[in-house]
Amino acid sequence: MRQKPVKINRNMFRNWDPILQPDVVVYNAILNACVQSHQWKSVYWVFNQLRKSGLKPNGATYGLAMEVMLQSGKYDLVHELFRKMKKSGEAPKALTYKVIVRALWCEGKVNEAIEAVRDMERRGVVGTSGVYYELACCLCKSGRWQDALLQVEKMKNVTNTKPLEGTFTGMMKSSMEGGHIDDCVSIFEHMKYHCSPNIGTINTMLKVFGHTDMFAKAKELFEETKAAKSDSDPSLEGGGSSLMPDDYTYTSMLKASASALQWEYFEYVYKEMALSGYQIDQSKNASILVEASRAGKDQGKKTGYLLEHAFDRTLEAGEIPHLLFFIEMVYQATARHDYKRAATLVNTMAYAPFQVGERQWTDVFKKNEEGISQDGLKKLLDALEHCDVTSEATLLNLKRSLQSLCWSYTSRDVSDSVSVSSLNDNDEGSDDNEGLIMPNHSLGYINGTLSPGTDPSDDSSDAPVNEFPHRSSTRRDVAADIEIVSRPLDYLSDEGLESTEIDEEIEALI
Repeated sequence: MRQKPVKINRNMFRNWDPILQPDVVVYNAILNACVQSHQWKSVYWVFNQLRKSGLKPNGATYGLAMEVMLQSGKYDLVHELFRKMKKSGEAPKALTYKVIVRALWCEGKVNEAIEAVRDMERRGVVGTSGVYYELACCLCKSGRWQDALLQVEKMKNVTNTKPLEGTFTGMMKSSMEGGHIDDCVSIFEHMKYHCSPNIGTINTMLKVFGHTDMFAKAKELFEETKAAKSDSDPSLEGGGSSLMPDDYTYTSMLKASASALQWEYFEYVYKEMALSGYQIDQSKNASILVEASRAGKDQGKKTGYLLEHAFDRTLEAGEIPHLLFFIEMVYQATARHDYKRAATLVNTMAYAPFQVGERQWTDVFKKNEEGISQDGLKKLLDALEHCDVTSEATLLNLKRSLQSLCWSYTSRDVSDSVSVSSLNDNDEGSDDNEGLIMPNHSLGYINGTLSPGTDPSDDSSDAPVNEFPHRSSTRRDVAADIEIVSRPLDYLSDEGLESTEIDEEIEALI
């Protein structure tokens, strides 16, 4: 705006200055653009430019600056700008109070929000539906839904009021965010006396029921919505409105079914969703579909095909299936011994814009090792050798993972077999020496001290001390060795033991 044009028409007025200086309207437009982008530091720049240009901020300037701070989460700065606005002599408008009430709602300051609305009314400012709606939601989040109904009554007397369906739906969402589930149900029942629930209200209640394990009520509401569709309820004031389940309705019911582990009903809802032309949002709900597919497989249900169907529908829509779809389908194909199918899926994954690391593959097979044997892993590894794309990272990582797993299983088997063999050898040796008893001469010295009642000059031992030429030891040494290995002494006796058996036992100890 401030740059001089390169070419100037000679027919223009001589005193016309082609350089344009931004005014308050331009700066307000800049603030408006900063709201969605949360560029709260730009507010300081705008006010600095206004001061340099000698321009005075108006009410819209302060209001937009407060909106920027609100969206950026700078609630203390919202209040600071509001104080500066009143100090400058600019009269706050209803939209300004809406921002203040919203900020106080986010801060959890319910009483202050009520006082702000009262201050607005004392100043003679005509409130808008937005102000009363924000206060109603603030009250609902704190568990005061009955007080919020008073704000709904005020909304009815305001021109261009917000539709009551949207108002009650917002109040339910706020109550759910505050954890007041019973209040959500109460608002829903109260709503029926004033207006007909729309599909947004139904979706909200399905979400409420799904998050609180109230599957039976969610199922009942879902079935009623399906049955109603285009029918209206004459008992409702206003004649009712048409109800047509949308993708969010089906998704909410799928989540409620998955939360309650009702996989048969999950399958039923998914079929209804597909027949209605809707497709599950894989970016948000891929995990529940994988969970349903695996749960159905484990319980002998027929929900395993749902993953295949969603995979094919995604490809038909020209989209790339979610990473979880690929991994789960590779695992299930391997578990079914369909190694060719698994190799084809991996080959397809090579062209996807994502990669699966070696550790990810290893975690998948280790967490589900009961479903795939070592032989199955080897066969999958053999099948991967025939893939077209052999240099892609996902395929190479899978091969490394399989090789590592096969090697670890083989090492474990060898170790187990060696342990069993050693155990058997020990068992055979222990059978011959079962009930091995140590003689009294080895008990005469314990901890290097002569036991009471033992004659140190007693040579009537069953085995001579110098019988082991490779180690010169005394009875004291043998006793110390026995003490080192912490052999229990309760069972020891010198009855029924041959000299050779004593020699073998002491040889084993030293």
